Amino acid sequence: MEETTTTKSSAKASGILVALYFCVSAIEIIAEFLKEEQLVMYSKPLMMPILAALYLFTSKKRDVFFVTALIFSWTANMLFISKDFNYIITGTLFFTAYRILIIYLVIKLVRVPGVIPLFIGCLPFLFIYLFVINLTYEELQEGFWLFLFQGIFTIIFGGLSLGNYIFKSNKANTYLLISTMLFTFTQFLFVIRLFYVSLNIFQPLAMLLYVAGQFMLYKFIILEENKLVRHENINGIKQKTV
Repeated sequence: MEETTTTKSSAKASGILVALYFCVSAIEIIAEFLKEEQLVMYSKPLMMPILAALYLFTSKKRDVFFVTALIFSWTANMLFISKDFNYIITGTLFFTAYRILIIYLVIKLVRVPGVIPLFIGCLPFLFIYLFVINLTYEELQEGFWLFLFQGIFTIIFGGLSLGNYIFKSNKANTYLLISTMLFTFTQFLFVIRLFYVSLNIFQPLAMLLYVAGQFMLYKFIILEENKLVRHENINGIKQKTV
């Protein structure tokens, strides 16, 4: 009875954190659309800390790499608020570090697909990046090599996600694939808006995709961690009975 009450309390608390994450994100997205810079400055810094708190509250393993990745993502977001190109370059470096940590986590949590699924998985993301580079090559100038470097990790991450989904299309891998696709389109919109054509809807739309992508990634991490914990418990029971 006490355990059931605790479980219900935990579910309620996590539900509050989820609602808070999406409420703050909605305020940020609306602020982006209305170009209310002060409201953006108040709401954007809260998004990743809330998601980190949600992860720490609901995770059974509390991986320091995921929390660190969220800190890198938060730092990149803060730097992207500025219109200064040097800040954007620095933000891209932090986002690349975030991407590397997430790739490491994915490799650690799931079985890496074979060469063929990985290659097939990389192709759509490679074509998207080639298209963006073709549109913005001259405008990127000194930022080209950094964008290319960051793009390589995004393509690898996309290949892992899609290859994993091809290999095993379960709920966790579906979350991972959706998250990767949302992140890819976010970066696509960001670069197009920055260097090619700027429409008022681009920034709030990019933030909407980013918010949803981060939450989907969180769901993937939690599902895979729970699966690992179950396996560890089963192995522990087997060892005790031997």
